[in-house]
Amino acid sequence: MVLILNFLNEHDSNLDKISEIFVNQGPGKISSIRNSIAIAKGIAFAKNIDLYGFLSKHLTENGVDHLVKIDKKNFTNINLIKPLYSS
Repeated sequence: MVLILNFLNEHDSNLDKISEIFVNQGPGKISSIRNSIAIAKGIAFAKNIDLYGFLSKHLTENGVDHLVKIDKKNFTNINLIKPLYSS
């Protein structure tokens, strides 16, 4: 959490300026994905921020700009995020 707060400070931002969070659902290592989703869900719940899940292939196929612009109906919402673990 300290890393997230430091990142926000370095970019002259804070959690009050964030209206949505996108979290990677995988594939990836189980502990990394579990921790990322838990932190994202905790922040989203505490600050009443929209949370959306995406898969790594969304980034590699289209890039991060596409991820931000895409219609949110195509993303998984906070209640349905299902991690995709790899070994």
